[in-house]
Amino acid sequence: MSGALKTTEQLKVEGVTLSFGGVKALRDVSFSVEAGSISALIGPNGAGKTSMFNCISGFYQPSAGKILLDGQDISRMRPPGRAKLGMARSFQNIALFRGMTVLDNIKLGRHAHMRTNLLQAFIYSGAAAREENALRAEIEERIIDFLEIDHIRNKPVSVLSYGLQKRVELARALAMQ
Repeated sequence: MSGALKTTEQLKVEGVTLSFGGVKALRDVSFSVEAGSISALIGPNGAGKTSMFNCISGFYQPSAGKILLDGQDISRMRPPGRAKLGMARSFQNIALFRGMTVLDNIKLGRHAHMRTNLLQAFIYSGAAAREENALRAEIEERIIDFLEIDHIRNKPVSVLSYGLQKRVELARALAMQ
């Protein structure tokens, strides 16, 4: 096929079924999401949208089916393992650390990718300091600027409006890469 663009499935859901007791929340659901695309999961209340996102992110284990991320079966992988692969999500209800600053909440999004160990982090010199400074520079230059939240970077999230808190959640998800 000359001239055709090659598409790649970044996320593939195959035959996912989820039950809560006798109630089937999801029945044999299949779909795929192409890399670089913007996709939506829509439906009425009770249709299973949140249950599907909970299966994809690893909070629920489907009783049948598979979930693949970049071709890798992550169906039985726990949420921290999925985060290491770059999977992030935001929630309907805001899930930020209200006593922490915007910048600190965003930096937490990258914790799964940090390479320094506990001792290096405790001493906070050498590799830990360099990694923290590089992370902060990337967040400040790329994510904070992109989302236009520079003016609130040092504020505690508890004083922000709902809309700005949602933007901070998005920034934290972007920090996960």
